[in-house]
Amino acid sequence: MSDRLSSFELSTWESLHTVTQQLKREVGRDLWADAELSDTEFTVLAHLRLSPGGVRPGDCARAIGWESSRLSHQLRRLEKRGLVDRRTDPDDGRAAVLVLTDSGQELYRRAIGPHLRSAQKWFAAALTPAQLEGLAEGLTALQAHIENLSGTTSEETS
Repeated sequence: MSDRLSSFELSTWESLHTVTQQLKREVGRDLWADAELSDTEFTVLAHLRLSPGGVRPGDCARAIGWESSRLSHQLRRLEKRGLVDRRTDPDDGRAAVLVLTDSGQELYRRAIGPHLRSAQKWFAAALTPAQLEGLAEGLTALQAHIENLSGTTSEETS
């Protein structure tokens, strides 16, 4: 295996990078227009929604693949908006857990439908079933390759 990308590999890599950024931008614009949430805020709310009993900040950061400092910045914004609360961990009184407030749960509920419609509009509508299946296979292969090289698993990064 060569350390250099072929011209086709380079072109495909550049296209992946460009399209990924465009999709994030367009879906993010829709998310802001529909719910006044940034993509990063939505990511945090979505993860916390999966953990109704709360999740420790470090575990949350690892699960969404962020550095703790990035999560801390988002948490300050979400707490200021009354969407997330820090509470004492019931299993360890020295630690804190993050939970969605009622307002955070309500905003997430209002945002999820429009967010998924936006994903349909900007992503799924562009692909035939065969193209979508091929993309899914390619993404699965990439995920396995990344896990193999980095020593992580998808559970640790999702």
